[in-house]
Amino acid sequence: MKKSISTKKGDAGRTQLLYNARVSKDNLRTETYGTLDEAAAFLGVARAASTLPLVQEVLLMVQNHLFLINAELACPPEHLHKLKKKLTQKQLTELECRAEEIEARLDLPPKFVLYGQTQAAAHLDVARAVIRRAERRFISLAEIETIDNLSIGPYLNRLSDALYLLARFEEVESGAGSRYVEDGK
Repeated sequence: MKKSISTKKGDAGRTQLLYNARVSKDNLRTETYGTLDEAAAFLGVARAASTLPLVQEVLLMVQNHLFLINAELACPPEHLHKLKKKLTQKQLTELECRAEEIEARLDLPPKFVLYGQTQAAAHLDVARAVIRRAERRFISLAEIETIDNLSIGPYLNRLSDALYLLARFEEVESGAGSRYVEDGK
């Protein structure tokens, strides 16, 4: 018999972490990894909308990194040693290098940007906003629980910058360019 994705065990407002620990669905841990899952979904939409191989490659890399973070956040601290892979400084450095590579190819806008010049850029800007929310949730979580992985916070912070750069890169490469907030109008 085929296994169903529906466990029918969440009706009482509780969900299961890895290794069978159960917590409230509005637990800050589940809120944090749920927000990262939302961002990963938007990154998938952006990747599907982009025609640029560089953007598609970076987004695929980031989606894989977010799965590492989510596995760690969905794991009770006492079981973290059982995870085969975790986000490391290597992935943080990889993200930073890719962002630097993209930034070097841009003449960044001098003003605040209005989002929506292209479909892919708009999706990237939404994903960036969701990552910023996830980062805030992560900081709140780290204030009440010990988070041993010191790469997660910096990764989320750098990721929002990288997504901003990717969105501007999409605009430039499409020929649309960036549109700016008009002063006093």
